[in-house]
Amino acid sequence: MTCFVRLEGRVTIPRLRSALARVQRKHPALRALIREEQDGLYYEPDSAGEIPMRIVPRATEDDYRDEYRIELTSRFAYDEPQLRAVWLHSERESDLLLTTSHRICDGASIFILVREVLQSLYTDDGLIPYEPITVRDIIGDYQPPRPWKRKAVACLLNGLLRLIPNLDMAPEKYEYFLEWKADRALSDALKQRCRAEGVSVHAAVLVALDRALSAVFNKKSPKWIDSQIDPRRGRFAALKDDTLFLGGGSFKVRAGQALEAEFWSRARAINKEIPGQIDQEVANIPARLHFFEMLRPITGNQLHVIMRILYACTKKVSQFALSNLGNVVLSDSDAPFRVKDMRLYVHSFRTRALGWITYTFNGEMRFCCVSNEKCMSPSVANALKHEFMIVLEDQVVQSAGRAGEIAASTV
Repeated sequence: MTCFVRLEGRVTIPRLRSALARVQRKHPALRALIREEQDGLYYEPDSAGEIPMRIVPRATEDDYRDEYRIELTSRFAYDEPQLRAVWLHSERESDLLLTTSHRICDGASIFILVREVLQSLYTDDGLIPYEPITVRDIIGDYQPPRPWKRKAVACLLNGLLRLIPNLDMAPEKYEYFLEWKADRALSDALKQRCRAEGVSVHAAVLVALDRALSAVFNKKSPKWIDSQIDPRRGRFAALKDDTLFLGGGSFKVRAGQALEAEFWSRARAINKEIPGQIDQEVANIPARLHFFEMLRPITGNQLHVIMRILYACTKKVSQFALSNLGNVVLSDSDAPFRVKDMRLYVHSFRTRALGWITYTFNGEMRFCCVSNEKCMSPSVANALKHEFMIVLEDQVVQSAGRAGEIAASTV
C-alpha cells in the first residue's frame, strides 16, 4: 500500500527523518525484520535499521505518479523495515509517499502512520510505544468446541497444501486505478439525507453500488459485496485505536437483492443487518486465527498457484470489495503546513484486486476503483462509476432540491 500526501509549506529533511524515527520507535512492526526458515517466516523484533527514504526532485505536480508505481511494485526485502518513504521536494509544495506492506497493516493502519508522521513534523508529543501484538493476544483463551475435529480438518488441509507446487509464476498485469470524488455539496447532502433516513453512509453506498453493479453487469454481477471491518474501536483489549494490525475480517452483503425496492427502505434494511454481521465476524476472529495457527505455512509462490487455479475454475467474479475508511483527518490547526491532497493506492503481487476504496477528505467523498483488467476492463469501471454517481444524484441531490449535472470529478 502507498499513501500519497501533498503538503503546502516548509518541511525540512532532517525533521522528516526525525518524524519517521519517532513513529518507528512507537510501532513494534516497524522495528522488526523478517527471517525465512524452512517452516515459514518469522519476525525478528527490534532488529531493523532506520526507515529508508528516497529524496527525489519535484519538477511537476504529476511526478508522484511515476514514484507511486515504482513503490507499489517494489517488494519489501526481508532485511529492511516494512515501511519506506519517498520525499518529492519543491519550494512551495512537496509530496510524501509512505509505502508499507499488507503483511503488517490494513488500510486504516496506514492512515495512522501518515497522521503520526505528519504530527511528528511539528510536535514531539503523543507517540507512546507499545508491546508487540501477537496472534495469541487476539485468540485469548478461545478453545474449539470439538478440538479433535478441528485438528483432523487441519491435518487434511496440511496434506493437501504439501501437494501444491512451489512454482515461480510470472505476474499478471498490474492493477489500474480509477479515481474520482463527490463534491462537497453532494457529500454534505448525502450525509444529511442518511441522517434523516436513519442509516449510515456506508449502507447508502452499499445500496448504490449494488444497483450500479446490477445495471452494468446484469446477470454477471458479483454475488457478494465484501466490506472490511476495523478490529480496533474497543473490540479487542490488545488493540488500541492507534495500533497497527491486519486481520480484522469482513462482512458480506448479498448483491442483487431487492433491486425494485425503494432505495432508502433497502438502505434501512442493510443498516439494520450490519451491526449483527460485524459482531458475528468479530466473534469469529479468535476461532479463525486459532485454526490458521494449525495450518502449514505456504510460500508466496504456492499462494500464486492456488489463486491461478481458483481463477481458472471461476467463470465470473463472485464478489466485489468495498473498503470504507471513513473521514480521514491527517493534521490539525497547529500544523505549520496544509495537507492539500491525499490518496491511497494498493497492489497485490499474488491475487487479482477488484473493489473500491472510499473515504472522506476535506469534506469530499473520494473513490478509487482498483482492478485487474482480467476482472474488469477500464471501460466497464468507468461505466460502473457513472451509474453509481447517477444513483447517488437521483437519491440524494434531487431530493434536496438540487438538480443538474452529476457532481463527480476526476481527481
